[in-house]
Amino acid sequence: MDNKINLQSNILSGEAMKNLQTLTDMSMEFYGNLLNNVVGNNTQFGKNLAQLSKAVLDPYRNLYSCSDNCPPKEECPPHCLATLHRRAMVGERIVIPFNVRNGCGETKTYRVGMRDLMDRDGKMATAQPLLNKPSVTLSPYTSERILLTLDLANFAAGTYAAEIVLRENEFNQNICLTVEVADSDGIVVNPQEEKKYKLKWQSWKSHYYCEPGRSKT
Repeated sequence: MDNKINLQSNILSGEAMKNLQTLTDMSMEFYGNLLNNVVGNNTQFGKNLAQLSKAVLDPYRNLYSCSDNCPPKEECPPHCLATLHRRAMVGERIVIPFNVRNGCGETKTYRVGMRDLMDRDGKMATAQPLLNKPSVTLSPYTSERILLTLDLANFAAGTYAAEIVLRENEFNQNICLTVEVADSDGIVVNPQEEKKYKLKWQSWKSHYYCEPGRSKT
């Protein structure tokens, strides 16, 4: 049986609170052991005393529990609301669509921008992505599509990363973009012999023909 009660105070000093906590723990331990010994005896008095102790002690445990009195833990919002990944070859012109949704009960306007596209060594890419819209105004619970285009004509093979930035008023919210530029062998196709196209199966009907009927004289 856990008989400790954590006392918290903004008035008493730390040493006074420590002494008060020690006295409280000793008192609770004494009465807790006493109750356990009494409850151990299978008597009606012991049962009644156990119920009384539960009714008296439980509210104190709940009152001084950390879940009710401790400050909430700080949780940072995610750096990326979503991620976009595209694999393409050098020379391609890629188009990447994404949708921005207003999940609130009032109309919202979001500005949309791009941070620089960089390779893994921190060097700026030879071409930068373009967005077809600088902002979107959305009614409650509606969404709108935005297109990102990127020309990979002069890109070297490698992995490139950037962030699409959504901003309503004060805070940036990001969509993380990764573009992997790599060569691709493609599928293998084996052409067939042309004579196979000329060979046709013929049914038994092709070996017979009907003679025109002979006139009776």
